[in-house]
Amino acid sequence: MGCGAQKNSTGLNEKLRAKALEIFRRIDINNSGSIDKDETQKFWKTNFAKVNTQALFNAVDFDKSGQISEDEWMAFWEIVKKSGYTDKEIFEELDNLMEGKAWVQFRKVDEFVKRDQLRKNSQVQQIVKQNSKRKSLVQQQQSFHQQ
Repeated sequence: MGCGAQKNSTGLNEKLRAKALEIFRRIDINNSGSIDKDETQKFWKTNFAKVNTQALFNAVDFDKSGQISEDEWMAFWEIVKKSGYTDKEIFEELDNLMEGKAWVQFRKVDEFVKRDQLRKNSQVQQIVKQNSKRKSLVQQQQSFHQQ
């Protein structure tokens, strides 16, 4: 996947967020709020399931827990966007994932994460926390509207 000509450091728009969440929830077959390697392999079925799963976990499991939380998943896509990939490129990749196609290595994201590991204050962890806060706010708003 190529990188767009102009770098856009703004976060994911709502359509991209919704699409990424839809895929996460499709993989999270037990609705636990995190995905593990078994669920991911089932998602890919026989389409190089183990290879795709390992590549995905290498890229997205930031805390190396063996589980990818919804916050880590969304933080990954935020980092993809902040790394200069266009909305169109991200939509295309999300569509490919939805169809069960292979996981793509985002080299600029890999580089960002490697550099981040050397930082005293991790930007990756800040992005994960921001996504957690965003999710909590949405849940509070939904609770409020249901009352």
